[in-house]
Amino acid sequence: MGDRQPERRVSAREVLERASLVREAFQTIADTWSMLIMLALQDGALRYNELKRAVGGVSERRLSQTLKQLERDGVVNRNLVRAMPSHVEYSLTRIGEECVDSLGPLLSTILKNAPEVALARRRYDEQHSQVPGN
Repeated sequence: MGDRQPERRVSAREVLERASLVREAFQTIADTWSMLIMLALQDGALRYNELKRAVGGVSERRLSQTLKQLERDGVVNRNLVRAMPSHVEYSLTRIGEECVDSLGPLLSTILKNAPEVALARRRYDEQHSQVPGN
């Protein structure tokens, strides 16, 4: 445990470079559906339909695509359970668990500022609904 290297801060430049692996991973992991899937899996493995119900509002196609992307990036495990009937379960990898842990502070900030966000939206909508041509 004492061998763990200190975390290196990622520069904005690394994320903004189009061909960057960091950017590619960020695009997958920071996607809304990806974050909701990771949050749904934080308490343990789920079958596909359980995951679909937990996330809510996601199409089967989008859920399948997102799970494949997360599995490809090493964020989610896909495990075939050989039981009667056999089924597939999804769970978080170590990387996925770290991502979920990182979401906590972001979600707290969003929750804390939700009333201000709602007010800003109302103001914006009021200002832009009165502009001719919009």
